[in-house]
Amino acid sequence: MRVGVVQMQVVDGDAAANLRHAEALINVHPGAALYVLPELWTTGYAHSCWPAVAQEHTPAICQALQSLAQSSHAWIAGSMISRNENQQLVNRLWVFSPDGAAPIFYDKGHLFEPMDEHLYLVAGKRRIRCSIGGVETALSICFDLRFPEMYRRDAVEGAEMFLVVSEWPHPRSEALRTLARARAMENQAYLVLSNRVGPADDGTIFCGGSMVVGPDGSVLADAGDSEGVIFADIDAEAVRGGRAAFPVLGLRQAGLDF
Repeated sequence: MRVGVVQMQVVDGDAAANLRHAEALINVHPGAALYVLPELWTTGYAHSCWPAVAQEHTPAICQALQSLAQSSHAWIAGSMISRNENQQLVNRLWVFSPDGAAPIFYDKGHLFEPMDEHLYLVAGKRRIRCSIGGVETALSICFDLRFPEMYRRDAVEGAEMFLVVSEWPHPRSEALRTLARARAMENQAYLVLSNRVGPADDGTIFCGGSMVVGPDGSVLADAGDSEGVIFADIDAEAVRGGRAAFPVLGLRQAGLDF
């Protein structure tokens, strides 16, 4: 399966402009079976606009991405400010399928207090895995990367690829790279990371560094610090063969390991 990782600049608070930009980036880079957009790619951390965007823009953008997924014959994933079944604001990673099926979604479980997420959002309580192109995939968002137990649980339960969307700022760019490679390597799984790049209105610089990591921890594609789309090929058989040859997950010890 060919994956396209969209590393984009975001206009804070302008959902319509960000949708046009994302659609353009995908349309001029055809050929992937899965496109991954960053965390909060429609708004950034423009907190004041979140309630209105979740109510007035996110449902229509979901429809637009579903149509784009069908017309491009590709899965499309990315997180947006949304409302849950209780009308509370959540940071929701949506996954739209090319066959028009109902979208899959995961609500961010680990809220990032330094950027005030806990003041506006409620945390998700469920792990979500799904099959994308025949690859068992676990969904996660940004700060989740610092909680390895979540990824280990997913791997033990069959995940072969981790999908991570983020808005990770520049001072911690090396941490992003190290954590992403570690989550892939320790669980013998692919990790697909899409991170925002460029400045926000408040002066925060997002570091880019979007990448695709192989199950051995090697970086298969790296977007660096420029806007654009990078591609890599995912092979679930490489995960299955690697785990069979070097059965780390099967050698966990009860009472010591998850």
